[in-house]
Amino acid sequence: MASTSNASNLCNLSSTLTYQLDSFSGNVSQSFLQTTGTNSALAQCENTTLISYDPEFGSLFASNASLNLIYTDPNGDTIADEMGIWLWDHHQVWMASASENNVSHVSILDLTNDTVKPLPVPNGVEVLNPNGGGYHNGKVYIAGDGNYTVPPCIYEVDPVTYQTEVVVNNYFGLRFGGPNDLTWASREGKSWLFFTDDPLSEVYNDGRKPQVPDATWRWDPLEQTVLPVIDRTDVLVPNGIRVNKNSTKLYVTDTPDPLVYGASVVQTSSGQSIYASTSISAIYSFDLDDSGFPSNRRLFGIAERGIADGLHVDDAGRVWTGEQDGIVVRSPSGKVLGMVNALAIQGAEVVDCGQSPLQNFALAGDLLVVLAFDKIYTVQLSSQIVSGMT
Repeated sequence: MASTSNASNLCNLSSTLTYQLDSFSGNVSQSFLQTTGTNSALAQCENTTLISYDPEFGSLFASNASLNLIYTDPNGDTIADEMGIWLWDHHQVWMASASENNVSHVSILDLTNDTVKPLPVPNGVEVLNPNGGGYHNGKVYIAGDGNYTVPPCIYEVDPVTYQTEVVVNNYFGLRFGGPNDLTWASREGKSWLFFTDDPLSEVYNDGRKPQVPDATWRWDPLEQTVLPVIDRTDVLVPNGIRVNKNSTKLYVTDTPDPLVYGASVVQTSSGQSIYASTSISAIYSFDLDDSGFPSNRRLFGIAERGIADGLHVDDAGRVWTGEQDGIVVRSPSGKVLGMVNALAIQGAEVVDCGQSPLQNFALAGDLLVVLAFDKIYTVQLSSQIVSGMT
């Protein structure tokens, strides 16, 4: 059964439909809502912004929550593709563009007036080919994929002066493959930066072949060490990464590699490769100890379709991920509570088109900021669900 509320912007579906359908035919290149069969409840929700499988999901959004378009790039440039860093004390969201001609850039969204500007470069150190990032102790940290000349690295940016410096760019003289995303964890007065690394520089930025294997790394600025802490046997191709509010849990997403048996790839009519298999497209959780080391890997969730890219954790421990079906919200135990529907944002051809499914967003206090390539949307939340960078 399906019912709508929130001025018809929220569709309530029984959670049993996610695992029990009378008759159905699903397709890995389509949304769950496009599953065909005798049950019509899914089709009734196709154009609805918010899809709820649990009452908790609906309670996260304002009673009149809707998809609000706040910015469209005048040149049609895909400025809003990666990152999604909320600077709560500056009322900003920092984001990265899609890679075009092997180059991507950082842009800054001002939430006070919904304007966007490129990241200034006052001291000549440019953030080259940015990907993920985070905000910690008044500084922005960005994973940069570099190119053939400039090694992949981690940048530190002052959001007031925009002074930029490289803080990590090698492991004993060996290049990283391409830092993908990062997060800060803090316990008992100590802080560590965790970042994922895979061959993004070579794949997207004409970079060199990586000299270290894919891994999740930890930089300790106090001890002045960079250590590999999660290897390929635990997370094959690490992508998104975040900690929970009290830094007791570390979440890492795994991106399917088409060369790995079982990780099927669907070629759309436009020639785009879509990672369709759920065999590897997973979200893992790890326990973090007082010394900042992860252990006790648990399979937390599998992307409904596509990959789980953008990753955020709200203050209540709910895990938000950008997936092919939309922005999916899971409880701390892993139950899928609902999603912000990609069909409502990108249309029915969310996969089979020249544009990739949306994959990144920001949780900005009481606002969800959806990064949709050349467009930026917001959805009003019912309360402030995050108090700092997630």
